[in-house]
Amino acid sequence: MALAHPLPETAPVVILGGGIIGVSTLYHLAKRGVAAVLLERRKIASGTTWHAAGIVGQLRDSTAQTELGKYTARLFRDLEEETGQATGYKPNGTINLALGAVRHEQLLRSHDHAARMGIETFMLSPQELKEKWPWIETSDVRSAFFVPSNGQVNALDVTNAMIKGAKAAGAKVFEDTLVEELILRDGKVVGVRTDRGEIATSKVLLAGGMWSHLFAKAHGVTVPLHATEHFYIVTEPLSGLPGTQPILNIAEERTYWKEDTGKLLIGSFEAQGKPYGANGIPADFEFDELPFDMDHVEPCLEKMFSRMPALADMGIQTFFNGPESFTPDGRPYLGPSGEVAGLFVATGMNSNGILNSGGVGLTMAEWLIDGEPSRGMGPMLARRAHPFQRNTRYNHDRSAESVGFHYGVSWVGRQITSARGVRKVPLHDRLAAAGATFAERIGWEMPMYFDPEAKGWNPEPTLGQKDWAPHVARECLAARDAAVLIDQSMYAKIQVQGPDAARALNRVCGAEMDVAVGTSVYTQFLNQRGGIEADVTVTRIAPESFMVITGHPSQIRDQLWIRDHAEAEWRFEIFDATSAYGLVSLHGPKSREILAALSGDDLSNAAFPFGAAREIDVAYARAWAIRRSFVGELGFELMIPTEFMASVYDALIAAGADHGLQHMGMFAMNACRLEKGFRHFGHDIAEDDTPLETGLGFAVALGKQEAFNGQAVLAAQKQGGPATKARTVSCRVEGASAAEGPYLIHNEPIWRAGEIVGHVTSGDWGFRLEAMVGLASLHHEEGVSKAWIEEGGFEVQIAGQMFPLTVQLAPFYDPTGSLMRG
Repeated sequence: MALAHPLPETAPVVILGGGIIGVSTLYHLAKRGVAAVLLERRKIASGTTWHAAGIVGQLRDSTAQTELGKYTARLFRDLEEETGQATGYKPNGTINLALGAVRHEQLLRSHDHAARMGIETFMLSPQELKEKWPWIETSDVRSAFFVPSNGQVNALDVTNAMIKGAKAAGAKVFEDTLVEELILRDGKVVGVRTDRGEIATSKVLLAGGMWSHLFAKAHGVTVPLHATEHFYIVTEPLSGLPGTQPILNIAEERTYWKEDTGKLLIGSFEAQGKPYGANGIPADFEFDELPFDMDHVEPCLEKMFSRMPALADMGIQTFFNGPESFTPDGRPYLGPSGEVAGLFVATGMNSNGILNSGGVGLTMAEWLIDGEPSRGMGPMLARRAHPFQRNTRYNHDRSAESVGFHYGVSWVGRQITSARGVRKVPLHDRLAAAGATFAERIGWEMPMYFDPEAKGWNPEPTLGQKDWAPHVARECLAARDAAVLIDQSMYAKIQVQGPDAARALNRVCGAEMDVAVGTSVYTQFLNQRGGIEADVTVTRIAPESFMVITGHPSQIRDQLWIRDHAEAEWRFEIFDATSAYGLVSLHGPKSREILAALSGDDLSNAAFPFGAAREIDVAYARAWAIRRSFVGELGFELMIPTEFMASVYDALIAAGADHGLQHMGMFAMNACRLEKGFRHFGHDIAEDDTPLETGLGFAVALGKQEAFNGQAVLAAQKQGGPATKARTVSCRVEGASAAEGPYLIHNEPIWRAGEIVGHVTSGDWGFRLEAMVGLASLHHEEGVSKAWIEEGGFEVQIAGQMFPLTVQLAPFYDPTGSLMRG
């Protein structure tokens, strides 16, 4: 028996986990000259990777993510030539079927989007579909979307090819090595302790798949995921099945179909899955299969046999069940952890590990070497996790539903049913009594719209007019004509205080932070590329104290962004005040009158102008009032200590009764902000967009005394003149109606003179304007100038059809901003 090689005493990076994600990162680090060490508890790929279906897709929501998808496909193609190890990569293509009208429209929109992404796709005719998949029933198929360049790969072979390539470049791999714990000192990684000894290192990547949650939790780190069982069947050899057979996806039936060495592999993602390993994954787990639960999978099997009646006469060679890890929102966790310096995470692939592996490995290597990725990874940031998501029961219960996120029909009204009621604003019961219809967002119960009859959500999907539209219309018109009250208490409140608090904020913010007490500043947190990491307001509430208000998803990541970019000697502290304060806002022409009835303070525009912040009396409480509005009307945001929220709310409702005060939910607030052209972080602006490109240059003080992230990039961009190559604009679809559409949602291509010149970043019906409005990003090599925009000739492509589009730099609603400044 050969003796195992001893572990090295030190390593630049230690990777925990020998699945495809850990191995890909090892490979990409080695390609950049970093000889990392990978530790695997058993054998390489013995957890989830070995039984992966190996489907490779490329089309994603954003340009950056699509490019990573394309990179993965190229990598799988080129690895065999580089290493001599076959990967089994075959560009067979994928076909997505639509059975109903909503899914049909989604496929048409994906076809439009693919053209903008530079991916060739086709909508197949019934005859073409029948020629490619003659074995299935197609009489009920509405449409078929074909992506020829997608494909499949053998998961074990591609993992071994990456291992071979990594070792050739100096990387080391140790199997049968159990990592017992991280060695931490002063909140930082200094090494790992294994059953074979210790390795000193300052950087560790946790890529442990379904083992990651409990390992991280043992070290005080939040990695929300849980294993669930995944089922598929493999038929006996099918006569006439070519090795080039395209993969088939039927989202409405929750099944996928692929060729597997002359046989058919057919799998499913149930609406409600089956969690595995509630008490942890067995210590001896290695290439394990789980018992096939026929009763659980029977509904999916029935759909498979109905779709392909010939299955009834074919032998089923394999009934397979193996575990995979799923996250609460269906997206992986990537990047630095929030709790331990030097610990990075790449896990929770939601059955997309092979598909993601190349791009994730490339990106994690950038993070570990350069400190930041070269492209925005916001939707997948590990730091989007909130501390409560360390709760194992929560992850267990949610994982069963997370399996279903893959398939089915995704739309804005799709509701999560598991692990509900986790986080509630102080006014939750009062809002419910007022007719709030809630949706879940990171545990929060969010009031989306108010229905006095409390009918609840209609589960029937639609991309057109929603059945809640009359309620949203009432709320929007109340904001225009009277007043509305919005509870935004779930928004994060981050208090930054100390002698160097202003310096810490100036480092990450584009705007000047050293302002007078009682000033509220709208600004963005920036990265070194000048891209936007957060969209916030910062209020100076004392000489050495600031309150940052940011969106609820960014509660953790924004605190860490401040901390990570501050100098070690700066004297300041960060306090998460989210639970300490509620946040309600009043908007509309009657808002000042309603608030004045409860306060003796001077609320006139002269005494309390737009952008000002004051601590004022409200009913029997004291509250910070901030002159801001995300709906484009006269408005006041009220930050109130939590214990006073109920009494202040009751007083506001009573005072507003004679002024037409209505509740407003998040749908109406979104409709109003679209009319006003206000950007939404994550849709209209993100890490790859600069303030100058997105019409937010007014929020950047290039000449401020303190240096800040991305300053040089923005200065160079500014020097090129105001007509940057990309700009965010407001847009309106001419001739659209609320009842008939067409509806702007996201990613609709914008054309001019036969060329794609941009895309819609967000859109919906505007009830105050009675128009289909949105925000869009335009690009033009010679500059997106005002004159170029005013030449017109724009069209938007929606589900395969062209519609005239009016585009302008100013918003369509109150373009001068006089209403909210009045």
